[in-house]
Amino acid sequence: MPPRNPQTPAHGEPENKPVTDADVGGIGEDKREIYAGAGTPGEPMIDRESPEEESIEQLRARIKALEAQNEQLEAAKDIAEEESARLSAQAQSSLLTTSVVERFAGKAADGSDLWWYRIDMAPCGGTELKINGKPYLHGESYKFDTDTLRVVKEMVSRTWVHENDINGHAFNPYKRAQNRVLGSGQAPGWALN
Repeated sequence: MPPRNPQTPAHGEPENKPVTDADVGGIGEDKREIYAGAGTPGEPMIDRESPEEESIEQLRARIKALEAQNEQLEAAKDIAEEESARLSAQAQSSLLTTSVVERFAGKAADGSDLWWYRIDMAPCGGTELKINGKPYLHGESYKFDTDTLRVVKEMVSRTWVHENDINGHAFNPYKRAQNRVLGSGQAPGWALN
């Protein structure tokens, strides 16, 4: 059976079929006026004048109110789009970057800066760092003062350098291997191999 276009009647159907209660969900004659006409959906038109009886001033006031409402909706839409774009960029950024987070946490009572830092150690680095016997676990965020943060970042970076060394990745891939012996004269035979 070919698809039926809802704007054209099917074969055998009258073109101007009268609307019945069954077509509109059986709302009945007494409630039909609530849903008909120019009100907002669900707003009864019982006490309202019909659109033909409204004066020009009333229509202009209604247009002005609708335009103001439209401006508010446009502003809310712009804010929602900006927030959506920001959240989308943040999600993409989190996918493309490592999970290391460093951000300012405020000032301590003595006036020193405090920082949040998430520890992201290399796989060869174990499960924790220890400073003065206190463990700092991989994948957790901690609040550090500036000096302790420097120590923790140095320890984390050394785990990554070690990971690269044991996996055969050169720390500086552009540096040529050198086979030099310090001293004067000819290099010994064992150093030339």
